[in-house]
Amino acid sequence: MTETTQLSEIAVFFTGGTIGMAPSEGVHGVAPGGNFEKLLNQLAPQKEGISLRPIPWSDKPSPHMTPMDMFRLAKEVETTLAEDSVLGAVILHGTDVLAESAYMCDLVIDSDKPVILTGSMRYYSESGYDGLRNLINGVRACLLPLPPGTGACLLMTDRIFAAREAVKVNSLNVDAFESREAGIVGYVAGESVMLAGCPMNTSPRRKLRPERIETEVALITSYTGMDRSLIDHVRTSGSKGIVIEGFGAGNVPPKAVPAIEECIKAHIPVVLSTRCIEGGVWPIYGYPGGGADLEDKGVILCGRLGGPKARIRLMCALGLTSNMEEIRDMFADA
Repeated sequence: MTETTQLSEIAVFFTGGTIGMAPSEGVHGVAPGGNFEKLLNQLAPQKEGISLRPIPWSDKPSPHMTPMDMFRLAKEVETTLAEDSVLGAVILHGTDVLAESAYMCDLVIDSDKPVILTGSMRYYSESGYDGLRNLINGVRACLLPLPPGTGACLLMTDRIFAAREAVKVNSLNVDAFESREAGIVGYVAGESVMLAGCPMNTSPRRKLRPERIETEVALITSYTGMDRSLIDHVRTSGSKGIVIEGFGAGNVPPKAVPAIEECIKAHIPVVLSTRCIEGGVWPIYGYPGGGADLEDKGVILCGRLGGPKARIRLMCALGLTSNMEEIRDMFADA
């Protein structure tokens, strides 16, 4: 009797985004176009013994993705990765919030198998379309032995970024993503994907794996002359947590401080981030509204995480506990 050999698979999740969009009659601009199958059909055969499993998860523009969508996607990817035949997963996604979905996957998915998120800056059928190349390289990256603890990654323009570090820095250019100071995980060289041996922080960091998330978490960006009104509104509207993007190393206008104190009295965690792309938050300044002053008042500093990812982390943390000190501890190694 001949024994049947099971093919190894790479799961390809399609969530939507520019990678599948095209001009549509009667629509000003491009819109979702159901091009996932056409895109997959253009792929050259992969390694012998490897097949692709298409999973048409949704066809949403990136701004339509909610935190609950991101969480549900991560959990479904995790379930798929638990199958013995699946080597890894490629997730096709819109680029506007690609880094946030990648970070949600990084926090939630309990698997050492590769998870690569990618998309495109140009729409399907546009001259110079980058979607097919990114998909092909995403599949190749799934065949790499990524360094232990790398977690979910984002691949765009021939570079692989750790989900924690990736940030979108250009709204239009094909080369739209960069890493927050830590370097890249790998890069494309010809027909191969190579590891970069980058100086990313390889010290163990905590992954949060909640069974639920708290979506009522607000993100507020500081502005000059800011008073307490926005923070008060968010608190009285039922938010369970707040992330504030401060200036510089994490500083806010003094008129906002009383509202922050009210949140802490009400046991609503306030996490401090920065508007800056690099450097992160540090408790340097002791004046009213300075980072050191806010930390002394009970505000949680989020290290080098940007505001949107700090919000994702706080949602996951609140899905696990409402204890302020436990939440603070979950940001200690963020």
